Amino acid sequence: MNLFNMGPMELIFILVLALLIFGPRRLPELARDLGKAIRQFQQASQQLTGELTREVEEAQKQMDEAGKSITGTVTEVMTTATAELTEVGAAANQELKQAAAVVNEGLREAAAAASETPPTPAAVVEPVISPAPEVTSAGEAGPAVAPAASAGPTEASPDIAPVPEAPGEPARPAPEDATYNI
Repeated sequence: MNLFNMGPMELIFILVLALLIFGPRRLPELARDLGKAIRQFQQASQQLTGELTREVEEAQKQMDEAGKSITGTVTEVMTTATAELTEVGAAANQELKQAAAVVNEGLREAAAAASETPPTPAAVVEPVISPAPEVTSAGEAGPAVAPAASAGPTEASPDIAPVPEAPGEPARPAPEDATYNI
C-alpha cells in the first residue's frame, strides 16, 4: 500500500501523531470534516468542468455557424463573379470575332486593290543609315536609320548633303552611292 508516496509505517506515524494532537474525541469529527471538504472540492471541480465544457461546445457551435456563413457568402460571391466574368468573356469574344471579320474584310479589299494595280518601282522605300550618331535614351551613340526613296542601289542622289559626325566636328562629304557599309 503506497498512498501519496508514503509507506504503511509513515501513515501509522501520522495517524498516531494526529491522535495525540487532537485527541480521540476530535479525531472522528476532523475525519468527517475532511471527507466533506474533499466531497465539496470534487463537486465544485465537476461543476466547473461541466460549465467549461458547455462554454466550449457553445463556442464551437458559434464558430461552425460562422464558418458555414462565410463559406456560403464566399461561394455566392464566387458564383456571381464567375457568371459575370463568363458574360464579359463571351461579349469580348464576340467583339473580337467582329473586329477580326472587319480586319479580314479590309485585308481582302486591300489585296484585291493591290492585285488590280501593279506597284511602281519609284515607290520602293529603302532604309539608309546616316553617318550621324544619335544619342539613345541610355546616353550611347548609335546609327540613325532614315527611310529614303531610291531608284536603285548604285545611283547617287544629288540632294544628299554632307552630315557632321558629331556636334562640333567638320562635315564629311556623302559617298557616291549614298549608303554606308557598317
